[in-house]
Amino acid sequence: MSKKVEFIYLSQEDCIKAGGLDMKGTLEAIQKSFELHGKGDIVQPSKPVIRWGGPETEETRGRIMTMPSYIGGELDVAGMKWIPSMPENPKKLGQPRASAIIILTDPNNGFPLAIMDGTIVSAMRTGAATGVAAKYLANPDSKVAGIIGAGVQSRTQLMAVVNAVPSIETIKVYDLNREKTIQFAAEMQKELGVEVKPITSAEETIRDSDIVITSTMSTYPYVKYEWLKEGVFHSEISFWDTAPEEVRHYDRIVVDDFEHVKHHGVDVSYRAVAAGYVEESEVYNLSDIMLGKLEGRKNKTDKIIFNPIGMSIHDVSEAYRVYKNAKEQGIGQKLNLWENPHWM
Repeated sequence: MSKKVEFIYLSQEDCIKAGGLDMKGTLEAIQKSFELHGKGDIVQPSKPVIRWGGPETEETRGRIMTMPSYIGGELDVAGMKWIPSMPENPKKLGQPRASAIIILTDPNNGFPLAIMDGTIVSAMRTGAATGVAAKYLANPDSKVAGIIGAGVQSRTQLMAVVNAVPSIETIKVYDLNREKTIQFAAEMQKELGVEVKPITSAEETIRDSDIVITSTMSTYPYVKYEWLKEGVFHSEISFWDTAPEEVRHYDRIVVDDFEHVKHHGVDVSYRAVAAGYVEESEVYNLSDIMLGKLEGRKNKTDKIIFNPIGMSIHDVSEAYRVYKNAKEQGIGQKLNLWENPHWM
């Protein structure tokens, strides 16, 4: 009697065929994982980081993160993302900065369900985290978004925001590379169906924007609190764009999971607490706001910063969505772990 254990392999192209670029689907997956996080129906160890030096070297030499977790509820799935991020890849190799592999596992028998490209999943879920946060923290009549950075992450950030906040009419974009800014603006305007304007400075991009997203590889802070309009929702998904002393001026500081933010020790919300600019009690987890345990936006003039570290449960939830689509559609390559186990 065969005791074969089988799983599927999904390449990046397979993940895209299976709906990996469906932002509405991604937003639903990330909403669900945030809710299960708030209910405590997850297991999510702190993620180990391989780096060659101090935290600041992540934006120069690079890093490798290992992100395991389990999600309960109707999902009931475990998984892990292995994600190297090497900033020199685009210039040196003509390849993306980040690559990733995700393993999904049946938590009841421990056997693999899938080994799959995690690069699309990772980029999409990062954008969707901002989208879900904007749904709960941005003013619902927000019309102007400003984004700093014109890389891959900026694409999914905008995909998520226009889905989560449909009142957005105009997007301003700025990148240090002017040519890249212009090209990015043209591509995103065509894709999103809203006006996307290339801007010539970070300040002009941020001023008068209802939603601000900082998504860069900056190694120094440049965002000034006085640039931010009343009622702004600011999502800082990179590490160094805002100085810790600026954080104390926001009316609300929100993260995805502050315990993981502390463990990483890089994000500006943690550095603001460590430096004594704000108390740890002033930093809220988004899932607690979503479930009504804590109050998020109190009025239209509140300035709110969202500073997520990025959670493995988001990767696993989104990867599981793509995996299920692939299974239903017969996408992917079947592989054997073994035909019969060599040892019992």
